[in-house]
Amino acid sequence: MREVLQTYHLLIGYKGQPLIPEVNVSLSEGDIVALAGPNGSGKTTLFKTLSASIKPIGGEVKLFGKDLRDYSPTERSSLFSLVLTEKPDDLRYPHLGLLAKLKAEDEQIIYDSLETVGISHLVNRNFVSLSDGEQQKVMIAKALVQDTPLIFMDEPAAFLDYPSKIELVNIMHKLSREKRKTILFSSHDLDLLLRHSDRLWVMAPHQPLRQGTPKELVEQGIIDEYFRPIVAKEEFYWMK
Repeated sequence: MREVLQTYHLLIGYKGQPLIPEVNVSLSEGDIVALAGPNGSGKTTLFKTLSASIKPIGGEVKLFGKDLRDYSPTERSSLFSLVLTEKPDDLRYPHLGLLAKLKAEDEQIIYDSLETVGISHLVNRNFVSLSDGEQQKVMIAKALVQDTPLIFMDEPAAFLDYPSKIELVNIMHKLSREKRKTILFSSHDLDLLLRHSDRLWVMAPHQPLRQGTPKELVEQGIIDEYFRPIVAKEEFYWMK
């Protein structure tokens, strides 16, 4: 399986102060990994570091075997897309110039992406008129339109109701299975991640990033340790 992203002795943080110990992780083609952690654990900082939005304090990030810093912004936009909870300033696409016109195949890609996310019926609506949940789905569709092999999603389910969250997870599995997309996403909904994720990266302030299946992390006590007092072990009886 082709490796998409690797980190080596990566230190994330601000003003020279690391938030957690060194991070050594990897993502392969078709992986879906959920990032979990309480507030302040560094999830967004990790996303921003992996997507070259901020520089690491130390170590390196490699994308398809090449140092992330050696790619130009244009090259990076063709290799990964990023879905954040912040509202965008615009909805331009990196593959098009400012004066470029959409071709028929471009319009089909856009329609297919809207259909995949389940919002094709909103095609004639103005972005600002949509609900928070609908706007979030638009941003996910935008990431699909970029057609990148790697997709980062920071809290993509933040404004969705629970059925829509399950629908989103199913969409991600479909993208992985049918289009071999590699996806790293985060969520504050621990129950959602434990029930519907194949693999987890778990973070906590000043603690090493731990990874494994939800069942492994629960049985090892990592979930209880990293999320205490948010959760208690008895909440996970359904995994035994």
